[in-house]
This record gives sequence, C-alpha cells and structure tokens, in this order.
Amino acid sequence: MENLVSMRGIKKWTQQNLADECHWSVSVVSNIESFQRAPQVVHGEGIDKAFKLPNVFVAKARAIQSRSYPESFASFPEEEAAADDLYIWEHSLVPGLIQTEAYMREIFSKVAHITPDEVDRLVSGRMSRQDVLFREDSPPRLWALMDESALVRPVATPEVMHQQCLRLLEVSRLPHVSLAVVPYSAGGHVGLTGAGTIVERDGSPRIVNLEDLGDGRFSEEPALVRRVAVRFRSLQHEAMANGASRDFIARMAETWKAQTGGRVLTAVPPVTSA
Repeated sequence: MENLVSMRGIKKWTQQNLADECHWSVSVVSNIESFQRAPQVVHGEGIDKAFKLPNVFVAKARAIQSRSYPESFASFPEEEAAADDLYIWEHSLVPGLIQTEAYMREIFSKVAHITPDEVDRLVSGRMSRQDVLFREDSPPRLWALMDESALVRPVATPEVMHQQCLRLLEVSRLPHVSLAVVPYSAGGHVGLTGAGTIVERDGSPRIVNLEDLGDGRFSEEPALVRRVAVRFRSLQHEAMANGASRDFIARMAETWKAQTGGRVLTAVPPVTSA
C-alpha cells in the first residue's frame, strides 16, 4: 500500500476523506498507511472503488496477505471478512479475532526459530483481521466459545493476561458478539481435540477452518462442516451463560491483576470501528 499516500495527495484527500469514502474509521486508513496492519482484500476493494481503479490495490492486498499468513491460511481471511456469522471455538488460547496485540506477540514469539520481523508480520496480519468485527457496515455476528483453560493458563505475563481479560469484557458487550466460557466442571469434552472456526454466508456454502500443529486447514466439505457444527452446538450446551461468562472473565482479570503486585497497568487499547 505504498502508493496510498500518493493517491490521496493527487485527490487532495485527507485520511478522513478516504475513510468516509470507504465507510471506515480513520484509524483503519492510518493503520494501513503506517503498516501497523496488513490490508485485507476488502480494504483493497474499498480503496479501488474510492479512487476508481481497476483492481490495483486489491492485487497489492492479496500479495501482502500471502506474506502475512501461513500458506494454508492465506485465503481464509477473505472468507472471514465476507461472513454473516462466525462460530469460533478455542480450547487453549483466546480466539485470534479478540486478542490484544501484546497477547499475540507472546503467542507468536513462542514459535521455534521465528524472527522479530516474522512476529511483526504475523501480528500485523492478525490485527488486520480484527477489523471485520468492528466495522460500521454490517459486522458479522460472532459466536465465540473458549475453554476455561484459555483464561487460566499463563501463556503471557500477568500484565498481558489482565489486559486480555479487559479486552474480552469490552468485546463481549458488543451487540453482535456472544462470548461464553466452557468451565472445567464440564470435564472431558469433544472440544479438547482441537480448535476451529465455521464461516457462514447467506447463499454460500459454509466453510470450516481447523487448527492444529501444522497451521491448520480449511474446507467446504459438507460432511466435515456439519460434523464440526454439531460439536460446536454441543459445546454451547456445556458453556456458562453469557452473563456468567462475563462474571468469570472479570474475576480472572482481578486474579491476574493481583499477580502484578498491584502495579498500575496501561489501559488496553480501545476497540475501534472499521
């Protein structure tokens, strides 16, 4: 997106002008231009439409995405961005769409032999995916489930875990988000075998992305999608109600804060709309 600033200059547009044309918040334009977030194809489409260009920025976005995600996942963000409903299950981590940047960095830094530049690239890609939840124009409904272990396991420092819990509380109050926790009291359940996301879009086949040690895979195979959907529904029956889940997350936020030794923590960055 190196030419975006130049294109704005030619049109004598500010970042706010472009944001208004694309129906985004100005922070989305700012983040793309400063390379803080990898642009998605939907961003390229919006920019091309605003400048009346023939798939120039779409092509750039696709090229950037191919470097921002594992090969097996590279085309999935397009499907995710076009979703009407997203059903996400995580058995050991907070779902990527609602992770804080600090939490992401902790997770990615644990990958063997990864370089700081590669961590930056992966963080940028994941941050850009989060725009789908906070856009002003018809964000998808998110149905997110996570196991209690995702909040209890110290995958990051107490400060980062505390901020992550605050982010979960903030996101859980969005009108299009349902966030619930499957408690330890559920015992051994089907979700312990793996994590995954189901993408639903009106008029299109459902798609499922399954995560594993090999970076995962996604499929439109009806039998597989149906099997994952049935297991997701069974996990919903095991989960605490949304209100009880929020109360549990709030208690975990206090637990992690206590482990910081009572230090004043930097506030978690606010959720922004795309």
